[in-house]
Amino acid sequence: MPINLLTEKSIIKKSLNNQFGYLIQKNRLSSYLDNHINNWFNKACQFTQKNNSFPIFCDKWKIWNKHFRKKTKLFDNEIISEYENFCKLVNIPFDSNFWQKKLKENTEEKALAFHLLLNEWQKNLDKAQASWELEQINRARGKFLLELQKWLELIQQLEQKLSLLGLDFGLWFDDSLGSLTPQNIEELKRWATYFTQDKEAQKIADLLGRIRQIEQSSKIENIVQTIYVSTPKVDVNSKEEINGLRLDKDLEYALPSELALIADSETEILFDLKYLESKLVCFELQGTIYQDEKITQTREVETQEEEKLGPMILCIDSSASMSGTPEYIAKAIAFYLGNKAKTQDRKCFVINFSTDIETFEISAAKGITDLVTFLQKSFHGGTDVAPALNHALSLCQSRNYEKADVLMISDFVMGELPESLLNHIQQQREKGNKFNSLVIGNLFMNNRLGTHFDNEWIYNSNSHQIEQLVNFFKM
Repeated sequence: MPINLLTEKSIIKKSLNNQFGYLIQKNRLSSYLDNHINNWFNKACQFTQKNNSFPIFCDKWKIWNKHFRKKTKLFDNEIISEYENFCKLVNIPFDSNFWQKKLKENTEEKALAFHLLLNEWQKNLDKAQASWELEQINRARGKFLLELQKWLELIQQLEQKLSLLGLDFGLWFDDSLGSLTPQNIEELKRWATYFTQDKEAQKIADLLGRIRQIEQSSKIENIVQTIYVSTPKVDVNSKEEINGLRLDKDLEYALPSELALIADSETEILFDLKYLESKLVCFELQGTIYQDEKITQTREVETQEEEKLGPMILCIDSSASMSGTPEYIAKAIAFYLGNKAKTQDRKCFVINFSTDIETFEISAAKGITDLVTFLQKSFHGGTDVAPALNHALSLCQSRNYEKADVLMISDFVMGELPESLLNHIQQQREKGNKFNSLVIGNLFMNNRLGTHFDNEWIYNSNSHQIEQLVNFFKM
């Protein structure tokens, strides 16, 4: 019995359904699972083909069957010995006395014994091969199921953690899902746990996620409306009222004066002529009905619409001065806002900066692997904010990041910003971009850098609270 992909897929999903049914029904995870099962199935088939010893016995059976059909060999000890070896290999009972007894029969009986042995051999060969393949696939499936269950258990635990934060891990079922290792999932779970334990960190992250309030804009739209108007129509088939006179031969509606012509023999012939020529003067009767007519008209209306939340650009200080608690806060904010961006279908671009910059984008189809790499990264090196801001400003000029919210997370232990960079920030601010900062700790350049941001949050890493919220005027 050949191994069937659809059957195996059904068995595997049925085994997982009781514990992980709601997970594996999610579109992207279901698609990933199908591909994963397909890959496993192909490998399982290759393994069975490579380690299958039955083709050797199939070839031997074919040779002896050919001898039997062409009568090039007779039933003898050689074929009995071949069949006995096969029976021993697959652990099938072999009746040596029976076959030896058949050797002593006449030629006709030997031919029948030859045919009987070939039939028994083929039947046992098919049965043994199917049994071996089934055993191999069951063993491979069991191992594969254990791996899947462990992986899905981690996914399930992570989803439960994220759901407590109002986040949907299903959004992360993207193109990078296949490269998500158990270690990666544990890392994500660790940060989800961090947020559930530190409510203040969640509060600041949630606040940052709502930097730009939803704005309303007015626009004029042409609205096409369809109305129905009742219009009176003449119904000639409805005999409701007299509307006039007509020439006809309709006796029912003929005028009395016309019918009076019949009463006189001298005028009777005139009536007959009028009747034949349909020239009798008759009443014209009709009715009125009302029909609804559809009328289409266009009019202008003013509508209010909400602008979508724009993309986010996170500039995260990963220098040595940020190590310790500030590092945890920065990573936690990136983790939370990355998830928020996915939930709100917003583009999110992350720029890590110390002396150099590293970048990655969190979008609909990718991002989780890069996010995990960032979360596992150790912070070190000096601080140079200019390259990060320059890169952010370049992004703001691209179509995908127009009106983006730029958020810088740092302890702000750094030098002054170049004047040219400040002018560039102001130009982008006038085009609709917003520049915000989260200051972690108390060692920051409030007087020098504070006024360059639209909003600045100051987070005390010791008390885990926002000590002050500063709204600066634009330059």
